[in-house]
Amino acid sequence: MRHRIASGICALLLLLAVASVSVGVATAADAGQYTAYTATGNDTEPTIQSAQFPQAIGEGPNDTAFVWERIDGERASGYPITVTASSSQANLSVCTHANGSATCTPVGPNGTATLMTPGTVGLDTLSVSLYNTSSDTTVDRQSVSLQPIQRTGDVDDDGLNNSNEIARGTNLTDADTDGDGLSDGVEVNQHGTDPTVADTDEDGLADTAEIRHGTDPTNVDTDGDGLTDEREIAVGTNPTVVDTDGDGLSDQREVSGKTDPTDADTDNDGVVDGRELEIGTNPVAEDTDEDGVADGRELSLDTNPTVADTDGDGLTDGQELDAGTDPMVADTDGDGLDDSEELDNGTSPVTADSDGDGLSDGREVSELGTNPLAADSDGDFLSDPQELAWGTNPNSALTPAWVTSSLLGFLIGTGLTVLAIRRGWVTELSTAARLFVYRRLELDRDIIEVNREIEARDGEPSDSAGVDADTAAAAFEQADREFTPDERLVKLMLRAESGRMHQTDIVEATDWSKAKVSRLLSKMVDDDEVVKIRLGRENLICLERAKPAAANSPHAGDIKPPTPGG
Repeated sequence: MRHRIASGICALLLLLAVASVSVGVATAADAGQYTAYTATGNDTEPTIQSAQFPQAIGEGPNDTAFVWERIDGERASGYPITVTASSSQANLSVCTHANGSATCTPVGPNGTATLMTPGTVGLDTLSVSLYNTSSDTTVDRQSVSLQPIQRTGDVDDDGLNNSNEIARGTNLTDADTDGDGLSDGVEVNQHGTDPTVADTDEDGLADTAEIRHGTDPTNVDTDGDGLTDEREIAVGTNPTVVDTDGDGLSDQREVSGKTDPTDADTDNDGVVDGRELEIGTNPVAEDTDEDGVADGRELSLDTNPTVADTDGDGLTDGQELDAGTDPMVADTDGDGLDDSEELDNGTSPVTADSDGDGLSDGREVSELGTNPLAADSDGDFLSDPQELAWGTNPNSALTPAWVTSSLLGFLIGTGLTVLAIRRGWVTELSTAARLFVYRRLELDRDIIEVNREIEARDGEPSDSAGVDADTAAAAFEQADREFTPDERLVKLMLRAESGRMHQTDIVEATDWSKAKVSRLLSKMVDDDEVVKIRLGRENLICLERAKPAAANSPHAGDIKPPTPGG
């Protein structure tokens, strides 16, 4: 009986002791005794390794964790916090402290403890501690910060609510997450750009720069011209216009070529670059055909800007404009001579009759062989048209003497006839006439002999001029014409042709005009460099050593009538 009483008393005392310990712990907790940190000075004491909030949606300054104020549509009464300790010994507890309240829970076997915060107010001063229940001491303590926020709120005031920021991955506390100069709200709500990337379309221009330039920050090539917006800004073109200078060529085509995409007329010739490519001119050369006339002016004149000599007359379009001729017409004055030939001859390419003698320059040069710069080619005081009308030679100065002698001869003959009749001279006059006819026939025979001798040397009777000309032409072509006088060239050709050539063959073998050949040969005859023999309507030009023997006949010169009684 005594034994049972003693056992009951012991049990009662044990219960009282346990109760008093429990009351002490609770009282200490209620009194906030866990808020006091007791340093043990023992480096082997367990510590808090981390404190995490499973429901955190983001992190702010000073490691503040953001959580939703309402969860599943209900206002939260507290938020779980998981604390990891460096030890899992059985006498360790983790406590949370806020607003003078504390909540504790033992550390689990894995060294962690999850417990709820004491309410939802004042969590910006929340702290967690590691408590040793055996020694009744706090062995470690850390401050943590928790901030409940509303889904529709805007923590950073960037125009994008908190819920949207979480969904898009932007920073809740930074109004410009990507630092491109545009707030997150403006990027999402106005421009459709990515608030987490400074250059949404990755074209080399930040979104804010694209907005400033008026380009599309979500399109690499706003105007679709083949150049990125960044490239267009670099070269100075308009990234919102396909053809910045409006010349008909896209910016990309101009940049890849040689033209200026900011200048409609790169070479300043009066024709825009696009038009130049259409017509085949060079958009970077003012004068494509280098004729001295800008492409734009050629188009206005209807000349060909890609051909230096539009009318093919031997003069460039620029030379024609300088000379006052028509670059579209080979023979401006219509006189039968091309403009270049007129300039070579010294005649006027804009006046059909340079010497005003009534004969066109072309007829004088090509048909008559007269001087188109002199109304009286032979200087006999009779104009070329007068001589043609009378049937005389406009290239022979003897015409007036012949006319005068003919007139005097007629008068003298008439007088002599009368006198002869009176004095009986008719018989003698008849004899003189027969002598005149004989000498005339003898001269004709001499001319025939000259022609026969020429034909014998040439090898063909009349068609040999082409063969002679070919040989003379070879001599002409092989000579250094730039430094060889014209007289020397004539002699070289004569030597190549055995010392003789028809005057027409000399014209054919050279690029000289008939007028030039006629003037040159007349000068050489006057200087005794060559001999000119008249054969009917043709002239034979000879070196002195090659002159036909018949040309030395006493009757080869001018025929004179015999004197009475001769």
